[in-house]
Amino acid sequence: MKSYRVSICAVLVLAFGCGESTQSGTATSITVKPGQSIQTAVTNAAAGDTIIVMPGDYTEPYSGDEAAIHVTKPLKLIAQSDLPGVKVRILPSPGQKHGILVAPAPATPPNPDIDGLTIQGFTVEGFPNMGIYLQHVKNYTIEGNESINNLENGIFPTLSANGLVKKNVAYGSQDSALWVEGSENVRVINNDIHNSLTGIEITISKEITVETNDVHDNTIGVGLYYPATAGLPQNEWPALDYGHLHILDNYVHDNNSPNTAAAGSETSQLPYGGGILLLGVNHIDVQMNRINDNDFFGIAMLDYCVATAGTPFNCTTKPPPVAETTPDYNQLISNELANNGTAPPSGPFAALAADIIALAGTNNCASGNTPTAKTIFLPDLPGC
Repeated sequence: MKSYRVSICAVLVLAFGCGESTQSGTATSITVKPGQSIQTAVTNAAAGDTIIVMPGDYTEPYSGDEAAIHVTKPLKLIAQSDLPGVKVRILPSPGQKHGILVAPAPATPPNPDIDGLTIQGFTVEGFPNMGIYLQHVKNYTIEGNESINNLENGIFPTLSANGLVKKNVAYGSQDSALWVEGSENVRVINNDIHNSLTGIEITISKEITVETNDVHDNTIGVGLYYPATAGLPQNEWPALDYGHLHILDNYVHDNNSPNTAAAGSETSQLPYGGGILLLGVNHIDVQMNRINDNDFFGIAMLDYCVATAGTPFNCTTKPPPVAETTPDYNQLISNELANNGTAPPSGPFAALAADIIALAGTNNCASGNTPTAKTIFLPDLPGC
């Protein structure tokens, strides 16, 4: 059956530019060259195949699909790039919202999650919504890619599990450069995340490790946000105990970019100058990070309802879907903080500018942080 499928693809190479196929064992490798179609190769590949894409610019014709590349099966997509100089760029056609979308094909009842995925070495640039967008994918790797000026979110795995997001560069998004939502057991490691509204965002997720990333020149560096801020409706939230996030050994600095979100949106309420923001979240370990030169705060731990008071999204007019809005059971340990809180934005919280702000919650602790750090703890935090 596999050999028959490959022969059909060989015919399509001549007619439609599907790509060149070679077969080894039970998996096939398909090579796509400039002028050929990545999407055609994806469509004709079998689960488990590898698609190798040669350097060049690729613009898929709009076919009614919301994405330039739409993957519905386990595949390896490998760009033969050598970033930053030699690129495999995926660029939008009019009508396309996303660069690479990976999601099971719609079905009733729903198809199972896609099990096994690699996306490596691509530059995805200029899409109005998402750059690399995963839904219902498990056991995945997103490594060594660039997301550039994808205007909503850059790299966005949601409702997915057991992932590695490593050594990517993402910038130029009006929401988050890298957002993990509704997910479990994901490692976000060694990425360069900058020049976006929120650099790295985590919402309604469990057992996420964010480690050794360089997060800089955003409005907020790392945002660990209360569930109400997520894009998913509550009936789609995964049934898991949110939290248990590990923010380790990151360099979070110079996150002072103005907030350019559309006026009146929830994201437009975020102040500039924030390093790591714990907004109504629980069971977070913030350890051994280097947090420098953020104008408002290095680390802030706030009640969601307190933070949204005075905005259209306050808890009186828009009751949150989860009763508990305080940050609880969080640990701030051995972080190196310097020169944070020196030029906060004007507003009711400006007087609270500091290296560490903790204004609410229970069973939180702090120890071993830079001894000279300016801290504001209400109530005072015990040692960990």
